[in-house]
Parts: sequence; structure tokens; C-alpha cells
Amino acid sequence: MTIAEWLEQNITTDKRALDWYTGPECEPRIVRAYKELLSGYDIDTSKVLKTTCLVEDEHTGVVDIHDINYFSICAHHFLPFFGKVDITYVPGQRILGLGKFPRLVQAFSKRFQIQEYLVKDIAMEIMNSGGARAVRVSSTGRHMCMCSRGPSDQTAITDTSFVAGDTDLLTEFGAPRSVVRRG
Repeated sequence: MTIAEWLEQNITTDKRALDWYTGPECEPRIVRAYKELLSGYDIDTSKVLKTTCLVEDEHTGVVDIHDINYFSICAHHFLPFFGKVDITYVPGQRILGLGKFPRLVQAFSKRFQIQEYLVKDIAMEIMNSGGARAVRVSSTGRHMCMCSRGPSDQTAITDTSFVAGDTDLLTEFGAPRSVVRRG
């Protein structure tokens, strides 16, 4: 079934809409776009985090990486949502390469997602394959399903967070509370 046929069967029979999807380059262009938007499924997230250095004694502090941009496709509505992710973690036996955190966020966000699972997936990967002792991942997001349909509120921002590991360490080492950045 072509995209035009699917649209006609499920969405609209209006020729003005369907004519957009009859050209020879239409379907390949859409397929390429969605392959890129959903390319996170091709990434083994357990191999993303690399060690920068080993920790000789116990690390008594946090690493805070914030304002990592993401773009995802809502698993409920097949519409985009986007925003920023903040990560705070207490290293275990190794300190992780900072450049790997944006790659990890991209790997999970370039999948069908919901924002609550996005922060959980990132946090659990940092705990499991990154060997962290504690982690907090928070995010802000704008959801096209809220902006363009349903409540039709273009100003609504959603904040989510997930905490794992020995969460007392985050407080003990002075980790910032979940920071919400607007803008």
C-alpha cells in the first residue's frame, strides 16, 4: 500500500491532500526521514558509554551534564516531541566520557518514545552499562500532540525525571535538584 492509498483509506479522500503524495520521490523521501528519526534502534546503547578514566578511590562528587537537545517521535500519537535532557550521576569505578552522554540521549530519543520512558531508559543505561552509583535524569519537552491537537496549547511544557541507585549520594554530594530550564 502506498502512502497516498493509506491516507485515502484512513485519513482523507480530499485530492488536495493526496496529490502531495503521488510524486515518484515522495515515498522514498518520507522513508529516509523516518529511518533517520528512528535510527536509535540501530544503536546498541550498552556500548555507547566509554570510560575516560578509572576511579582510584571512591568518587565523592557528581557529574552534571545539562541542556542536551533531543527530538523524538511519540509512541502514542506518531507525532514529534522535543526538548532538553539533564543528567547528574555519581561515578562508580569509572568516569564516563562526557561526549557519550549526548550520544546516549540521541540513541534513546531516536526511537518511538514517551518522555517518562526516555528519562528512565537513559538513567538505567547509565546505571547498568556505565556502572554509576546513582543517577538523576530529567527532561523538559514540548509535545506536538498537546500543541497541535487535543488541548491545542502551544505553551505547555512537560517535565519528567527518573532517579536510580543510591539516591542519598546525590543529595550528600550536593547534586542540584532536578533543574527545569525554560526557553
